[in-house]
Amino acid sequence: MRTIHYVCACTLGVVLAGRALPASPLVGKAAPDFVLRSMDGSNLRLSEYRGQVVLVNFWARWAGDARREMPALDRINTTYGRAGLVVLGVSVDEDPRRAREFADGIKVGYPILFDTTSGVGRDYHVEAMPMTVMVDRSGVVRYVNAGFKRGDDRIYLDQIRELLRE
Repeated sequence: MRTIHYVCACTLGVVLAGRALPASPLVGKAAPDFVLRSMDGSNLRLSEYRGQVVLVNFWARWAGDARREMPALDRINTTYGRAGLVVLGVSVDEDPRRAREFADGIKVGYPILFDTTSGVGRDYHVEAMPMTVMVDRSGVVRYVNAGFKRGDDRIYLDQIRELLRE
């Protein structure tokens, strides 16, 4: 089942196809900080990006939607990176070698991080793959989307533009 969680200044949920969906337990709270190793071998810490809008995408090579979502996120990263957006891809695969091969095949320009123990995934309540979390400039989770369906990238763009204007 696909779940969308959304927050804007006027609401704590979203109505989708006429039904209200509950907000993620993270929405409106500080994003859990993490340090993860990236594909290039460096360690990246989420809190280092405070002051920028951060899109964190949890994925796994076995999640078919990730193959469609990652190129869309790469286009978004290319378009909005100079405006203050940071895209971070977080693989929750246990085998970083296979995750690296998958990511190399997709050829994205944003950093790919490895959460091989799924500890960060647990902190973010990842229940479906892929899952996208948007964090505002002050480090607060503002939007969560589980799964990836046609049109989700347009919703991401609306959220990103709003967060970048704040």
